[in-house]
Amino acid sequence: MNAAAENPFGINSKNYPEFMGRCSEHIVRKGKDMADYFTESPEPDKIIYEVYEAESQANMRTALTVLKPGKVGTEYHMTKGHFHEDPEAGEVYFCLKGRGIILMQTRDGRTDEVWLEPGSVACIPPLWAHRTVNVGNYDFVMLAIFPTDSGHDYGTIEKEGFIKRVVEENGVPKVV
Repeated sequence: MNAAAENPFGINSKNYPEFMGRCSEHIVRKGKDMADYFTESPEPDKIIYEVYEAESQANMRTALTVLKPGKVGTEYHMTKGHFHEDPEAGEVYFCLKGRGIILMQTRDGRTDEVWLEPGSVACIPPLWAHRTVNVGNYDFVMLAIFPTDSGHDYGTIEKEGFIKRVVEENGVPKVV
């Protein structure tokens, strides 16, 4: 896309469905797509999350993730998680709706997490894998902004897993 032809736009907790409608890519992850990520087997046809990705704005991509509420066993619904293929690419997440956690880890085993609620932001530095988890009773909706050429390495997480998980313990979310 020619940068001179791009139009500015804003996304907030009320107009994000309009943004979803203008996206060029829509990914739906169901239980059958996530079977190797949970410790128990999810319902195969249940939608776990959806991603809507817009055309690039200059050198940035914008994506909206809608992570459905629910659990598989005691684990809260989560995204697959990924590293970026470009080791210098970071990402920023803005929480628009719901409650959740971003779990992060490095290849050498360091971990961190950021709890999100509407209006909060998580800055994910380069070299950190990241996965989002819905710990609320409603859709967890977040906007992600990342470099166009950052790429996604889902294979490492699929093969090696995440060090930490978020489970319900005594009625509350707990990172274990």
